[in-house]
Parts: sequence; structure tokens; C-alpha cells
Amino acid sequence: MLRKKLTCLIITMTFFMSCKGSSEIIEVSTLQELSKYLNQDNVTVKLAPGEYHITNTDLSHNVILKKYTNGKPETDYPISALLYFSGNNSKYILNNVIIHLDTKLHKAFGKNHIFEVFVSGNNNTIEGLEVKDMGHEHPIRGAIMMHVMGDGNTISNVKLHIQGSYPYGYGHLLGKGANPIVTPQKHSSLLVSGKDTKLLGCTVITRGFGHGIVMQGAVNTFIKDCYVEGEMRSTDAMLAETSGPAFETGFSSDYPPGKILPNEIKALSEDGVRSYPYGSLVGRKTENITVINTTIKNMRSGIDLNAHIGKTEIENCTVIGCQEKGYSVASNAVVKNSRGDAQYGPLLSFPGNNVKNCQVELELMPSVGDYPVKRLAEINGSGHTIIIKNYDNKKRTKVSPIVFGESFWSDVHRYRNPNSDPKQFSGANNITLNNQTGMPIIFKELSENNKVVSNGELLEDLGKNNMFEKNKID
Repeated sequence: MLRKKLTCLIITMTFFMSCKGSSEIIEVSTLQELSKYLNQDNVTVKLAPGEYHITNTDLSHNVILKKYTNGKPETDYPISALLYFSGNNSKYILNNVIIHLDTKLHKAFGKNHIFEVFVSGNNNTIEGLEVKDMGHEHPIRGAIMMHVMGDGNTISNVKLHIQGSYPYGYGHLLGKGANPIVTPQKHSSLLVSGKDTKLLGCTVITRGFGHGIVMQGAVNTFIKDCYVEGEMRSTDAMLAETSGPAFETGFSSDYPPGKILPNEIKALSEDGVRSYPYGSLVGRKTENITVINTTIKNMRSGIDLNAHIGKTEIENCTVIGCQEKGYSVASNAVVKNSRGDAQYGPLLSFPGNNVKNCQVELELMPSVGDYPVKRLAEINGSGHTIIIKNYDNKKRTKVSPIVFGESFWSDVHRYRNPNSDPKQFSGANNITLNNQTGMPIIFKELSENNKVVSNGELLEDLGKNNMFEKNKID
């Protein structure tokens, strides 16, 4: 009995001491001191406020990850990390800490992919860090400023300032993915591939070609109180160039009609909040995303969450001045109490016909730009219930139609594959829309059995069995 009591006492004391040790704050004043704790478990570390610089590879780590194919790790994927958080159950208090990264380091690791800040450990909290790229040197293979790959991590009040990609200044016009006109060296901002990640109060200011917040293989991602901002550039400014990649390729474009056109405006980065179907570094599908009280400004797309599976919840979000679309979601998504403008592109887009049963409530903000907007909203898929009304009861001053059965991506696919069947990419069926914006409605050929109540006019109905009811609400 005495032995059992002593054993219990020892276990209790050990547990207590372990917990006590993990709650003690270790204060450090240099990045070199901080780096000693980034691979440790159960520590709480506070870096003294101030500005720090990383100009060499002294703190960096080279890591061989595996790239998955068909759920199996098969191919080596070498990366280099400037700050490598590999410990577990730790907290890093980095309030009022600014770390400047010399972008010359983008070329310091050969053909390795670069994760400037890499979080591979689990159940950590990183609080208050601000990271700034200094310079414009682009990576050889691609870079990501922060990659959260571990599970159960909380990234709180982190600010990321991204620079250094090629080509920059043309958005996606020179191509991306397979067969680009100019091969890009992209620089994305914040990649999540872990499970149960929380991004709270984070800010991304990107001046690089790449995404803002992006999920690849992430599960149960929670994004709240975040802000993502890119910048826009007119095609007139691009066409005025007398040197550079666009000039050297005859101002060709990977998008219809194959040339950069005048009098348009393009986002120079990619999407604000974006999901991909699969994460090749974790070997699983992307699943379940919640975005709350988050603002996206001047990105290619605002909140583009149409590629993952499971839950999509968007609440109290704002999208301003995005080029290709404001909101795009996957089947069974719920969008409520959110808003955006159609300053440069549609407020809402369902780019394909396979998205089903979404519940969408959006307010149209009245801001307009100097460039034409072909469609206010692009409605495709089936079974949706959509309400669009004016924000603060202010009506948009430029007329753009809400269109059923077409989308920008349908236009792109037909341009790239002129012999393809449009039904592969477009089609709106059994969708209910309550349009309170005063903007007109168009039913195209691939629309059928839709019902619209609208205080705007019906301009055209080329579909089948669509119902339109004029409502006099102002």
C-alpha cells in the first residue's frame, strides 16, 4: 500500500512539475535564442519586442518532405525553412516583433521550395508575429511565407507582408499551371495543410503572385477576424511597357481572346481565401472550412471555396474590389450576413454546374469602378436558395445583369477547348433567387426550372420553364 501511495505521489509531482515548467515564460532577446526553442515541446517563449533581420542562412533548416500520390508518400520534396517551428504543445509570444527577411535568401537554397516560416509541430500557439519580405528577388522554385502543416495550431494576430515573385505585375494573364506563356515563380502567403488550424486576427498584405490564405489537405480550418489585401493594375499600364515579359511575348494572354486587352483591370495576386481539392504533402482531401468576419480586398477572387469537401460556412465577411469574383462556394455551403461589391467582377460566381444546394445571403455594396462588369452574378448548379439585396439600401449606379447558365470560367474553357460541350461547364437548374438589387436578370440557354423574384427587369429568357416574378420593392 505504501509503495502504491509513493508511486502515485511521484507521478502526481512529476505531472505538476511538467505542467509548471510548461507555464513558465522563457524570455529571449535574439532570434538565435528563440531558435533554440522552436523544436522543443511544452515551452512558453517570449521574444523581446523589436525589429529583427534575417539576412543569411544561419537559422535555416533543410527538410525532406514527401509528396503523396494516390495517398502514398512516394516522391521527395525538399524544402528550406528560415524559421522552423517543429515542437509540440508550445506557445510563442511574439507581440510587437517584426522580422525582416532579405529576399536574396529566395535564391540561397537552390531548387528547394521555400517556406519562410514553417510550422510542422502540433498544438502550438504563435501570437503576434509580423514578417516582412525586404526586396523583390523571386524564388527559383516557389515560396510560401508561412506554411502551417502540423495539427491543432493557433496562429493569432500574425501579419505577413509578401514580396518577391516572377512575373509580377500581370496577374494570371501570362499563365499558371500547365503550359504557361511565362513560367511563374510564385510566392503565396499563408498555406494551411494541417488539421484543426485556427487563424485568428491575421493580416496578409501581398505584393507577390500567389494566394493569400490557401488550404491544401487542411481539415477543419477556422478563420476569423482576418484581412487579406493585394493590389490592382490596369491593362493600359501593362500595354504601355517597352520591355519585360509581357512585351517580350507580344502581350499574349492565357485567357480569352489570347491577347491582353486595353481598358481592363487585373489583380496582381491570386485568391484571398482559397481551397484546393487535395494536399499532396499530407496525402488527403481538403475538408471543412469556416470563415467569419474576414475582409478581402483587391485579390483575383475574394473567398473562393469551391474545391474542398464537407462543410463551408461563411459569415459576416466582406469582399472589396476583386477581379474575377467575390464569392464562390462548394455544395451545401452556407453564406450569411456577408457583403461585397462588383467593382471589377461579379459579386457571386458558381463557375460550374456541379455545385448543389447552397444557401447564400449577400448584400451588394454600391461601389463601382471605371471598367465594365459583364455579369453582376454568375448562377450555375442546382438547388440553391439565394438572396441578394442592396447594402445599406444604396443601389448600384451602373447596371450589370445577374446571369443564369454562364460564367467566366465557362468562357475560358470554351476558348481553350472550342469543340467542347458548354454543358460541361455551365448550367443552372432548380435555383431560387430573391433579387432586391434592382439589377436585371438574364436566363441563358443552359438555364431550366429556376424561379426568380426580382425588383429588376427580365432582359432575356433563352432557357426552359424559368419563372420570373416582378417585385416592386425599391
